[in-house]
Amino acid sequence: MRHIATLFGLSVLLVGCSGRGVTIRGEIAAGGERKTIVVERVGPTGGRFVDSVKTDRNGGFNLFVEQKPGVPEFYNLHILGGGNVPLLADAAEKIVLRIADSTARTYTVSGSEGSTLVQEANRILAQTDPVERKQAAAKFISTHAGSLAAIVPLYQTAIDGSFVFADDVADVAYFGIVSDSLNARYAGSAYARALAADVRSFAQAADAGRIVAESMENEMGFPELDLPDVLGKRRKLSDLKGQVILLSFTASNLPELKILNRELVEVYDKYAKRGFAVYQVFLDADKAQWIRSVSEQRLPWISVNDLRGGDSPAVKVYNVQKIPANFLIDREGNIVRRDVAPTEIDAAVAGLLP
Repeated sequence: MRHIATLFGLSVLLVGCSGRGVTIRGEIAAGGERKTIVVERVGPTGGRFVDSVKTDRNGGFNLFVEQKPGVPEFYNLHILGGGNVPLLADAAEKIVLRIADSTARTYTVSGSEGSTLVQEANRILAQTDPVERKQAAAKFISTHAGSLAAIVPLYQTAIDGSFVFADDVADVAYFGIVSDSLNARYAGSAYARALAADVRSFAQAADAGRIVAESMENEMGFPELDLPDVLGKRRKLSDLKGQVILLSFTASNLPELKILNRELVEVYDKYAKRGFAVYQVFLDADKAQWIRSVSEQRLPWISVNDLRGGDSPAVKVYNVQKIPANFLIDREGNIVRRDVAPTEIDAAVAGLLP
């Protein structure tokens, strides 16, 4: 999911406001009737209207936008009945715009480095050749990863309506480059936080895709899991093939965990030599707490955890809605039961063993 929904839409205070902010002075060069300009400040989830201003009879306009210093802000100047001029401004900048006509297809901007970069990024998106466009966008991001303007080629659609970085797994790297740079430079920026959330989502989707791909290659009938145990060793669920497996999802802060595991240990001790195995996935984000729980309970089976909690790809692949949850897998690799009650596990396992 792309958390930054749109880049050019905003929330401002206009001429006459006191305090720190951005001054925007401009002119729509083509003569004619006075135009209304709607100003917005763009947040990660879209723009919010605050006010508007009319041009004078010569096409001129002046705005003052209150803005806190420290983190640049995206703005959108929408000419009613016409086009838009996107800006990226730092506090205290004095921006000068000369707009050719109300379509705003052609304009010049000075006094704002960020706004100049946004204009450059949009020129790249306007290129019709997709290969050249992607190459130019990649170069732009590599050069300006520390500017919020680098968000533009990541999230804005190109002239043909497509995203520049969307059709290749390697494209995720560009999101990561910009995210790392922006979160280091503008840790308090809502845009930086939203971009970081998207990068995490992409990584989770990639992991889920990898699990699905591995499952397609797996001769067994269940989705593959490959997670680290308490020693950091990767443990595959498929390594238990040929046995009756109880795949368990739990967490060390679950109130009834110790009781459930104590009952499960009795079943495990009873049937382990006959081919019963347990693969227990903990959904803890605290590694120390998880390891302490496994150690204190002296769990004899495979205990794994990727420390992503409910965001673990394993949760999505097995569609776990709540914990505790379990899946009983027979010796042929078929998932035969889900969420077997603790009182029924003994009989269910016995019925699947020789």
